[in-house]
Amino acid sequence: MLLAVVLAANWFSLPAAYHPLTLFRYYARQLAKKVHPDPNRPPQQQLISGNLAVIVATAPPLLLCYSLYQFSELPQLLDALLLYISLDWQQQRKHILSVSDSLKRGQLMLAKEQATKLVLRDTSRLTAMGISKAMLESTVLRNTKLMLGVCCWFLVGGGIAALAYRLLQELAQQWNSKLPLNTHFGVPAAWLATITAAPAMLIGSVILALQHGINRCYKQIRQIPRLKINALSFLLLCCTSVAVRCNIGGPVYYGNTKLQRSRIPYQRDPAWQDIGNAVRVVHFVQLYFMLLALSVTLVQLALLWLK
Repeated sequence: MLLAVVLAANWFSLPAAYHPLTLFRYYARQLAKKVHPDPNRPPQQQLISGNLAVIVATAPPLLLCYSLYQFSELPQLLDALLLYISLDWQQQRKHILSVSDSLKRGQLMLAKEQATKLVLRDTSRLTAMGISKAMLESTVLRNTKLMLGVCCWFLVGGGIAALAYRLLQELAQQWNSKLPLNTHFGVPAAWLATITAAPAMLIGSVILALQHGINRCYKQIRQIPRLKINALSFLLLCCTSVAVRCNIGGPVYYGNTKLQRSRIPYQRDPAWQDIGNAVRVVHFVQLYFMLLALSVTLVQLALLWLK
Protein backbone atom coordinates (compact mmCIF):
# COMPACT_ATOMS: atom_id res chain seq x y z
CA MET A 1 0.00 0.00 0.00
CA LEU A 2 2.80 2.42 0.90
CA LEU A 3 4.45 2.10 -2.51
CA ALA A 4 1.13 2.46 -4.36
CA VAL A 5 0.14 5.63 -2.48
CA VAL A 6 3.59 7.22 -2.89
CA LEU A 7 3.44 6.59 -6.64
CA ALA A 8 -0.08 8.03 -6.77
CA ALA A 9 1.04 11.13 -4.85
CA ASN A 10 3.90 11.63 -7.31
CA TRP A 11 1.88 11.06 -10.48
CA PHE A 12 -1.48 12.56 -9.47
CA SER A 13 -0.60 15.23 -6.94
CA LEU A 14 -3.24 17.73 -5.85
CA PRO A 15 -2.69 21.38 -6.85
CA ALA A 16 -1.47 23.45 -3.91
CA ALA A 17 -4.66 25.55 -3.93
CA TYR A 18 -6.80 22.46 -3.31
CA HIS A 19 -4.52 20.53 -0.98
CA PRO A 20 -5.82 20.11 2.61
CA LEU A 21 -2.38 21.02 3.99
CA THR A 22 -2.71 24.48 2.41
CA LEU A 23 -5.84 25.07 4.48
CA PHE A 24 -4.08 23.78 7.60
CA ARG A 25 -1.18 26.19 7.07
CA TYR A 26 -3.61 29.10 6.84
CA TYR A 27 -5.40 27.86 9.97
CA ALA A 28 -2.07 27.62 11.84
CA ARG A 29 -1.12 31.19 10.91
CA GLN A 30 -4.50 32.57 11.99
CA LEU A 31 -4.39 30.59 15.25
CA ALA A 32 -0.95 32.01 16.04
CA LYS A 33 -2.29 35.55 15.60
CA LYS A 34 -5.03 34.81 18.14
CA VAL A 35 -3.05 33.04 20.85
CA HIS A 36 0.27 34.83 20.35
CA PRO A 37 -0.59 38.49 19.75
CA ASP A 38 2.37 40.00 21.60
CA PRO A 39 5.95 38.64 21.31
CA ASN A 40 6.98 40.87 24.21
CA ARG A 41 5.04 38.84 26.77
CA PRO A 42 7.04 36.88 29.38
CA PRO A 43 8.73 33.82 27.84
CA GLN A 44 6.86 31.44 30.16
CA GLN A 45 3.51 32.72 28.91
CA GLN A 46 4.64 32.31 25.32
CA LEU A 47 5.72 28.71 25.99
CA ILE A 48 2.34 27.93 27.55
CA SER A 49 0.59 29.49 24.55
CA GLY A 50 2.78 27.43 22.23
CA ASN A 51 1.91 24.18 23.99
CA LEU A 52 -1.81 24.92 23.98
CA ALA A 53 -1.69 26.03 20.35
CA VAL A 54 -0.19 22.69 19.27
CA ILE A 55 -3.06 20.85 20.96
CA VAL A 56 -5.74 23.17 19.56
CA ALA A 57 -4.30 22.93 16.04
CA THR A 58 -3.84 19.16 15.85
CA ALA A 59 -6.67 17.78 18.00
CA PRO A 60 -9.68 18.58 15.72
CA PRO A 61 -8.37 16.95 12.51
CA LEU A 62 -6.94 13.95 14.37
CA LEU A 63 -10.13 13.37 16.38
CA LEU A 64 -12.17 13.65 13.20
CA CYS A 65 -9.99 11.05 11.49
CA TYR A 66 -10.14 8.78 14.54
CA SER A 67 -13.95 8.94 14.54
CA LEU A 68 -13.98 8.01 10.85
CA TYR A 69 -11.92 4.92 11.67
CA GLN A 70 -14.57 3.83 14.16
CA PHE A 71 -17.26 3.79 11.48
CA SER A 72 -15.19 2.79 8.46
CA GLU A 73 -15.62 -0.68 7.00
CA LEU A 74 -12.43 -0.21 4.98
CA PRO A 75 -9.79 1.17 7.36
CA GLN A 76 -7.06 0.35 4.83
CA LEU A 77 -8.68 2.73 2.34
CA LEU A 78 -8.78 5.45 4.99
CA ASP A 79 -5.11 4.76 5.76
CA ALA A 80 -4.28 5.23 2.09
CA LEU A 81 -6.28 8.48 1.90
CA LEU A 82 -4.59 9.97 4.98
CA LEU A 83 -1.16 9.01 3.65
CA TYR A 84 -1.99 10.62 0.31
CA ILE A 85 -3.06 13.82 2.06
CA SER A 86 0.16 13.83 4.08
CA LEU A 87 2.36 13.79 0.97
CA ASP A 88 2.92 16.85 -1.23
CA TRP A 89 6.54 16.41 -2.29
CA GLN A 90 5.71 16.69 -6.00
CA GLN A 91 4.47 20.27 -5.62
CA GLN A 92 7.53 21.22 -3.59
CA ARG A 93 9.78 19.57 -6.16
CA LYS A 94 8.27 21.77 -8.88
CA HIS A 95 8.95 24.90 -6.79
CA ILE A 96 12.53 23.80 -6.15
CA LEU A 97 13.23 23.13 -9.83
CA SER A 98 11.63 26.45 -10.82
CA VAL A 99 14.25 28.22 -8.68
CA SER A 100 16.97 26.25 -10.47
CA ASP A 101 15.53 27.23 -13.86
CA SER A 102 15.46 30.92 -12.88
CA LEU A 103 19.10 30.78 -11.79
CA LYS A 104 20.01 29.01 -15.01
CA ARG A 105 18.48 31.90 -16.99
CA GLY A 106 20.27 34.47 -14.82
CA GLN A 107 17.03 35.77 -13.26
CA LEU A 108 18.35 36.23 -9.74
CA MET A 109 15.54 38.46 -8.45
CA LEU A 110 12.89 35.99 -9.63
CA ALA A 111 14.83 33.13 -8.02
CA LYS A 112 14.90 35.04 -4.72
CA GLU A 113 11.12 35.55 -4.83
CA GLN A 114 10.53 31.88 -5.64
CA ALA A 115 12.88 30.77 -2.87
CA THR A 116 10.93 32.69 -0.21
CA LYS A 117 8.11 30.13 -0.63
CA LEU A 118 10.46 27.36 0.47
CA VAL A 119 12.90 28.87 2.97
CA LEU A 120 12.45 31.18 5.95
CA ARG A 121 15.85 32.83 5.71
CA ASP A 122 16.17 36.32 4.25
CA THR A 123 16.82 35.69 0.55
CA SER A 124 17.24 39.38 -0.36
CA ARG A 125 20.86 39.25 0.87
CA LEU A 126 21.78 36.12 -1.08
CA THR A 127 23.84 35.77 -4.25
CA ALA A 128 23.16 33.11 -6.88
CA MET A 129 25.52 30.82 -4.97
CA GLY A 130 23.68 31.55 -1.71
CA ILE A 131 20.31 30.77 -3.29
CA SER A 132 21.71 27.51 -4.68
CA LYS A 133 23.05 26.56 -1.26
CA ALA A 134 19.76 27.42 0.48
CA MET A 135 17.73 25.40 -2.01
CA LEU A 136 20.13 22.47 -1.82
CA GLU A 137 19.81 22.32 1.97
CA SER A 138 16.04 22.82 1.83
CA THR A 139 15.62 20.05 -0.74
CA VAL A 140 17.35 17.43 1.38
CA LEU A 141 15.88 18.49 4.73
CA ARG A 142 12.34 18.90 3.40
CA ASN A 143 12.31 15.62 1.51
CA THR A 144 13.73 13.70 4.45
CA LYS A 145 11.27 15.18 6.93
CA LEU A 146 8.17 15.47 4.77
CA MET A 147 8.51 12.40 2.56
CA LEU A 148 10.69 9.86 4.32
CA GLY A 149 9.38 10.86 7.76
CA VAL A 150 5.74 10.49 6.71
CA CYS A 151 6.46 7.04 5.26
CA CYS A 152 8.25 5.96 8.46
CA TRP A 153 5.34 6.97 10.67
CA PHE A 154 2.86 5.36 8.30
CA LEU A 155 4.69 2.05 8.73
CA VAL A 156 4.63 2.52 12.50
CA GLY A 157 1.05 3.66 13.09
CA GLY A 158 -0.88 3.82 9.83
CA GLY A 159 -2.52 6.81 8.23
CA ILE A 160 -3.42 8.68 11.39
CA ALA A 161 0.19 8.52 12.66
CA ALA A 162 1.45 9.80 9.30
CA LEU A 163 -1.04 12.68 9.38
CA ALA A 164 -0.23 13.59 13.00
CA TYR A 165 3.47 13.68 12.16
CA ARG A 166 2.91 15.84 9.09
CA LEU A 167 0.74 18.31 11.01
CA LEU A 168 3.50 18.72 13.61
CA GLN A 169 6.03 19.42 10.87
CA GLU A 170 3.74 22.05 9.36
CA LEU A 171 3.26 23.75 12.73
CA ALA A 172 7.02 23.84 13.28
CA GLN A 173 7.41 25.46 9.88
CA GLN A 174 4.63 28.02 10.31
CA TRP A 175 5.69 28.92 13.87
CA ASN A 176 9.41 28.56 13.29
CA SER A 177 11.31 29.36 16.47
CA LYS A 178 14.23 30.79 14.47
CA LEU A 179 12.11 33.85 13.67
CA PRO A 180 12.25 36.59 16.34
CA LEU A 181 8.44 36.61 16.59
CA ASN A 182 8.34 32.92 17.57
CA THR A 183 11.52 32.61 19.63
CA HIS A 184 9.58 31.18 22.59
CA PHE A 185 6.12 30.51 21.17
CA GLY A 186 7.44 28.15 18.49
CA VAL A 187 9.62 26.05 20.80
CA PRO A 188 7.02 23.34 21.68
CA ALA A 189 6.15 22.70 18.02
CA ALA A 190 9.84 22.76 17.05
CA TRP A 191 10.75 20.29 19.80
CA LEU A 192 7.99 17.84 18.84
CA ALA A 193 8.82 18.13 15.15
CA THR A 194 12.52 17.49 15.80
CA ILE A 195 11.89 14.45 18.00
CA THR A 196 9.41 12.85 15.60
CA ALA A 197 11.64 13.52 12.56
CA ALA A 198 14.68 11.88 14.18
CA PRO A 199 14.16 8.36 12.73
CA ALA A 200 13.81 9.68 9.18
CA MET A 201 16.84 11.96 9.53
CA LEU A 202 18.95 9.06 10.78
CA ILE A 203 17.74 6.69 8.05
CA GLY A 204 18.39 9.30 5.36
CA SER A 205 21.92 9.90 6.64
CA VAL A 206 22.69 6.17 6.73
CA ILE A 207 21.43 5.66 3.16
CA LEU A 208 23.54 8.56 1.88
CA ALA A 209 26.61 7.26 3.72
CA LEU A 210 26.12 3.78 2.27
CA GLN A 211 25.84 5.16 -1.26
CA HIS A 212 28.58 7.79 -1.22
CA GLY A 213 31.11 6.27 1.15
CA ILE A 214 30.93 5.65 4.88
CA ASN A 215 34.54 6.72 5.45
CA ARG A 216 34.15 10.01 3.57
CA CYS A 217 30.95 10.87 5.43
CA TYR A 218 32.50 9.93 8.77
CA LYS A 219 35.55 12.14 8.12
CA GLN A 220 33.29 15.01 7.11
CA ILE A 221 31.29 14.72 10.32
CA ARG A 222 34.36 14.37 12.55
CA GLN A 223 36.39 17.28 11.18
CA ILE A 224 33.68 19.97 11.36
CA PRO A 225 32.54 21.51 14.67
CA ARG A 226 28.75 21.62 15.03
CA LEU A 227 27.37 25.13 15.60
CA LYS A 228 23.68 26.13 15.83
CA ILE A 229 22.48 23.06 13.88
CA ASN A 230 20.75 20.19 15.65
CA ALA A 231 22.74 16.96 15.67
CA LEU A 232 20.67 14.96 13.18
CA SER A 233 20.36 17.85 10.70
CA PHE A 234 24.12 18.31 10.95
CA LEU A 235 24.65 14.61 10.29
CA LEU A 236 22.37 14.70 7.24
CA LEU A 237 23.91 17.89 5.84
CA CYS A 238 27.44 16.51 6.20
CA CYS A 239 26.44 13.40 4.24
CA THR A 240 24.69 15.63 1.69
CA SER A 241 27.84 17.70 1.12
CA VAL A 242 29.68 14.48 0.27
CA ALA A 243 26.83 13.32 -1.99
CA VAL A 244 26.65 16.54 -4.05
CA ARG A 245 30.38 17.34 -3.60
CA CYS A 246 29.99 20.99 -2.66
CA ASN A 247 30.02 23.36 0.31
CA ILE A 248 26.88 23.94 2.36
CA GLY A 249 26.01 25.45 5.74
CA GLY A 250 27.33 28.77 7.00
CA PRO A 251 25.61 31.80 8.56
CA VAL A 252 22.04 32.74 7.61
CA TYR A 253 19.76 35.72 8.25
CA TYR A 254 16.26 35.35 9.65
CA GLY A 255 14.84 38.84 9.32
CA ASN A 256 17.52 41.12 10.74
CA THR A 257 18.93 38.39 12.99
CA LYS A 258 22.11 36.67 11.86
CA LEU A 259 22.44 33.04 12.92
CA GLN A 260 25.97 31.69 12.90
CA ARG A 261 25.98 28.06 11.74
CA SER A 262 28.63 25.49 10.97
CA ARG A 263 30.27 25.77 7.58
CA ILE A 264 30.40 22.37 5.90
CA PRO A 265 33.11 22.65 3.22
CA TYR A 266 33.83 20.07 0.57
CA GLN A 267 35.19 20.54 -2.95
CA ARG A 268 33.55 23.72 -4.32
CA ASP A 269 30.75 26.23 -3.91
CA PRO A 270 27.30 25.12 -5.10
CA ALA A 271 25.75 26.29 -8.39
CA TRP A 272 22.28 26.03 -9.88
CA GLN A 273 23.07 22.57 -11.30
CA ASP A 274 23.49 21.23 -7.77
CA ILE A 275 19.82 21.87 -6.98
CA GLY A 276 18.90 19.25 -9.58
CA ASN A 277 21.65 17.00 -8.21
CA ALA A 278 20.10 17.28 -4.74
CA VAL A 279 16.69 16.31 -6.14
CA ARG A 280 18.22 13.22 -7.71
CA VAL A 281 19.97 12.36 -4.45
CA VAL A 282 16.74 12.47 -2.43
CA HIS A 283 14.95 10.42 -5.10
CA PHE A 284 17.58 7.72 -4.66
CA VAL A 285 17.05 7.80 -0.89
CA GLN A 286 13.30 7.40 -1.46
CA LEU A 287 13.85 4.47 -3.81
CA TYR A 288 16.27 2.76 -1.44
CA PHE A 289 13.86 3.17 1.48
CA MET A 290 10.93 1.81 -0.56
CA LEU A 291 12.95 -1.21 -1.65
CA LEU A 292 13.96 -1.81 1.96
CA ALA A 293 10.34 -1.59 3.15
CA LEU A 294 9.22 -3.89 0.33
CA SER A 295 11.93 -6.42 1.19
CA VAL A 296 10.90 -6.48 4.85
CA THR A 297 7.26 -6.98 3.84
CA LEU A 298 8.15 -9.87 1.52
CA VAL A 299 10.21 -11.53 4.25
CA GLN A 300 7.30 -11.22 6.69
CA LEU A 301 4.91 -12.73 4.14
CA ALA A 302 7.34 -15.58 3.49
CA LEU A 303 7.62 -16.32 7.22
CA LEU A 304 3.82 -16.32 7.57
CA TRP A 305 3.51 -18.67 4.60
CA LEU A 306 6.10 -21.05 6.06
CA LYS A 307 4.17 -21.21 9.34
